[in-house]
Amino acid sequence: MRIELTPGMTNVVRFPLERRMKPSLDLLWEIAPDSREVGLVIEAFGLDDDIDGIRDIADREMADYIANNIRPEPGAQRRAALDELLRPAVERAVAACRRAHEAAAAAMAAQRLVVKAQSEGGYWMSPLEERATDRSNLAARLLVDAHIACDEARGASRAIRLAKSGEDWRPFDVEEEANALFFGEARPLAAG
Repeated sequence: MRIELTPGMTNVVRFPLERRMKPSLDLLWEIAPDSREVGLVIEAFGLDDDIDGIRDIADREMADYIANNIRPEPGAQRRAALDELLRPAVERAVAACRRAHEAAAAAMAAQRLVVKAQSEGGYWMSPLEERATDRSNLAARLLVDAHIACDEARGASRAIRLAKSGEDWRPFDVEEEANALFFGEARPLAAG
């Protein structure tokens, strides 16, 4: 077992429960990569991934799938079918986050080994540097893949949540959601 200290502290040990917990949306929100970090990694490593709009596309695709393939009558069967739609997406996203975390830890260890070898001398540096570079590239790729999987699961979960509550699906609108959050369900009157 590897001991993981809480950042900024030397006497607090953190037990990574997220590695043993059952995949869920709550867990996914806890372990999902930060989109700002993902954007910086894409830029730093020269990846050509477009991470904008993934959640909206997944939301729309899941809403279409629900409308075409899931019984519209409310009840236990519909709820079970909707739950079963979400489970694989969440499991895939949680697994991707775990792989990205493990790859990042391996890349960090390889980088530390290079720094140690440089300071101590006497090592054959080229293979160590290549290994560290390869692991860093893999960690970057897996981080982006984890972000994409998380956004797909989050998008699908929105369509499923709306279907469970019996609401009609509509595209996500940031302004409408902000108005609902700050002003309640009613839209504010236009100035004028």
